[in-house]
This record gives sequence, structure tokens and C-alpha cells, in this order.
Amino acid sequence: MNRTEFEHLAKEYLEGSISPGDEKRLLAYYDAIQQKDMDWDEEEMGPQQQLKMELYQKVLEDIARHEELKPAGKPGLVRLNWIAVAAVLAVASMTFFFYVKKASLPPVKHVSAGIEDVLPGGNKAVLTLADGSEVSLDDTEDGVVTTQGNIIVDKNKDGQLIYRVRSAGGNSAEAKPVYNTIRTPHGGQYQLVLSDQTKVWLNAGSSIKFPTVFIGNERCVTVKGEAYFEVAKDKRRPFKVFSAQQQIEVLGTHFNVNAYEDEAEVKTTLLEGAVKIVYGNLSRVIKPGQQARLLEETGKMELAEVDIEEAVSWKNGYFMFDNEDIHSVMRKISRWYDVEVVFLNNQISERFGGTVSKFENVSQVLKILEVTGTIHFKIDGRRIIVMQ
Repeated sequence: MNRTEFEHLAKEYLEGSISPGDEKRLLAYYDAIQQKDMDWDEEEMGPQQQLKMELYQKVLEDIARHEELKPAGKPGLVRLNWIAVAAVLAVASMTFFFYVKKASLPPVKHVSAGIEDVLPGGNKAVLTLADGSEVSLDDTEDGVVTTQGNIIVDKNKDGQLIYRVRSAGGNSAEAKPVYNTIRTPHGGQYQLVLSDQTKVWLNAGSSIKFPTVFIGNERCVTVKGEAYFEVAKDKRRPFKVFSAQQQIEVLGTHFNVNAYEDEAEVKTTLLEGAVKIVYGNLSRVIKPGQQARLLEETGKMELAEVDIEEAVSWKNGYFMFDNEDIHSVMRKISRWYDVEVVFLNNQISERFGGTVSKFENVSQVLKILEVTGTIHFKIDGRRIIVMQ
């Protein structure tokens, strides 16, 4: 993609007239740059900093023209769609957001931070073996991590933990299952491939307990926190996920389960296939694009059509908010950055909509939220103070 084509697509993106295909091309291009899979060619694209400022100016003009920062739709909802644009187009930098506030906006306070910022989370997890011994996966070199009977546990160059069965001999119905647990701390995430080839993504502050090899007529795992599954198909052996007080039954499908203890609801979102949610005497079958919400306090289960992109945004490297209250937003930030959040006023009730990269320092993310002019933050070590 040359500079002329890039600027054309960027302009269409900012104006909201870009086609779905071109939008994917533009975002994929910048994602590749940010992930350092390709270099910025200044001869072809021009000086990077100059292009940044040109794009910044376009966004500023767009904000002034459409006044997108004003609450729209639902009361108290702050639209941050233009922030999503800038997050993609800032070329691995969010400096832009420091200046946006000058464009037809009331003056607001900057995030107050100490000398050291808080870095984003990363691939961090602890593997607990059947004998109780622990392995810090972020400190472990690539290659064989351990062997357990008929299972070889490998860590590949992408940071995934892969369970491989050496031979079929250890998969007899009489064999006793051996369980492992992977736990991510706040500020951590991890990917896992189970012995049946089911893929699992663990979000921050989460855990999964599973047998090293599945034995018998069912494949059962237990999850705390949040996990995304791409379940390997096996019609003879249904896959079951136990989380909180519910049970999820599948054959082969892609779904996300959010079962954090500090959340009021257990949410199961289906991307493809079909799953059945069982809670006591209640059971519901959900379809792709639906989310089952279990309210443990009342014992009720609700189904809703949702944006599946939002449900799995954490897995794809960003926060995505859709009319989300500030307390929920800050719980996500707390888990990912491993920080304590303190509200000076618990009555703060602003809601947000928009998309923000997870791979910026916390001060940058807070500056984005602060652009609204209604919320302010102070960073004190690993504590974030929220105020109006």
C-alpha cells in the first residue's frame, strides 16, 4: 500500500464512508506495523511523524465538524468512535490524544502520574502440576516444559502451552485422570492447546483446571474468570465447562465465558456452533451472536443478542466498550494493568462507548477516558484514583 492509497483509505475511514473490505485492509496494514511485522518505508510513505500530524489534523477537523464527543443516544453515554480511529492510525503511538482536548473542548485536567507509568499486561501465567509443583511460564524457555506420563507439555515460540499425547496407550477408560491448572495473575494472559486440540485463551486474573488427557465419555474443564474456547469437534465426547454455578455443554464450537467473582453476571457468548447452558433446573440453548447472562443473586438466566466482537475484544488486543459504566471499565483496567482502583465518589455513573488498545501504558488509556472532561484520574504507584 503506497502513501496515496493509504491517505485515501484513512480519509474514508475518518468520514465513515470506507467499505468493509477496505476497512479490513487499512486496519490489517496498521496492525502489521504496530506488531513490527513490517517496517515503515519513509521513501514510499513519507516521514512517519509528518503523516501522524496530517492524520491528527484530519481527526481534529472531523471532531469539530460532527461534535462526536457530545453524549448521544443513551443518557450519560460518551461516544469515543473517533478515538478508535486515532488508536489505529497513530502508528504505535497515542500522543494524539494529548492534543485532541484542545479542539473545541473545555479545558480538562491531565492524568496526574508519578515518574513511573504502569505498563500493560502480557503473557504471564503459572502452571500447577498434579503433584502441586509450580512452573512460572513467563520465565520458562521455549521447548519441553515437562512430561507427565503419556503427555509432553511444550511451550512454543508464540508463548502457547501445548499438550501432546505421545501415544494412544495412556488413554484407556480405566486410567485415572491427572489434572493441571493454569492461572494468570492480574496483568497476565495466556494461550493453551489441550490434548484434544481444543484452544483456550485465558484473560487476566483467570484460571482453568483440566486433565492432561481426556479420559472417558466427556471432556470436562473448570474455569474461573474469563476464557475463550475454540473446541475441537468430537461427537462421541461432549466438551463441558464448569464456571461459577453453571455448566456449558458443547460438541465443537467457539465461545467466550466471563465468570469473574467480582461481576454480578456470568456471561457466556457464542460465536459459532451451539451450546447449552445449565444452571440448577434451568437450561438454555444459545445460538451464534447470543449471550446468556446468569444473575446468580436472583438465579435468573437471560438471553440477548450482542456484538460478539465486543465479547472477545480482550483476546484480540483491545478494550471495547458499549454503553459500559465507569465501574465496569475500571474493573477491566484493574485486571489487565494489575492496579488498585479507588473511587473518591462512588456515585460516578458515566458510561462509555469506543475501542482502546490494551497495549499502551495505563496513563495513555486514562487520557483517552479523560478527554470527555467529566472524569479525571490520578496515578499513585499501582493505585488509580478516579474523581470528577
